[in-house]
Amino acid sequence: MANIILTGIEQTQARKSFRKLAIIAMLLSLVTGCNFLSPTPTPDVRPLVDAFFSGYAYLDVNDNGEIDSEDTPIENATLIVTLQGGMEIGDTTDENGNAFITVPGGVDYPVTLRMEAPKDSNLKLIGPSSVTYPSDEQANFLFSSK
Repeated sequence: MANIILTGIEQTQARKSFRKLAIIAMLLSLVTGCNFLSPTPTPDVRPLVDAFFSGYAYLDVNDNGEIDSEDTPIENATLIVTLQGGMEIGDTTDENGNAFITVPGGVDYPVTLRMEAPKDSNLKLIGPSSVTYPSDEQANFLFSSK
């Protein structure tokens, strides 16, 4: 019976050589953590997701310096989100004192939120001056008419 010759090596010798190489590759993968026998891993690609921010403006009706059930929402105040690098995005509050901002493609944190009184009003911000995100706190801003 004739053996097939592969580049000058008999088939049985080629199989033995391949087995030796496979064993060496497995030992190297155990020692170094590299796996020569598996396909190249897929890179970790993270999806870009939009970032959402909201802020609430209230008038301190009872002048106690705290947001409570007596305080009323302020319409047309401006919520401003300051991104890293200084870019700012703003939107005005609705009749419920809420403003919502979407930043397409996400952001690098931290970012800062602040609220400005409606134009041509006599309202003054009494707290807080800004909120830095990420935060466990809602961005609630209190204004006074005094």
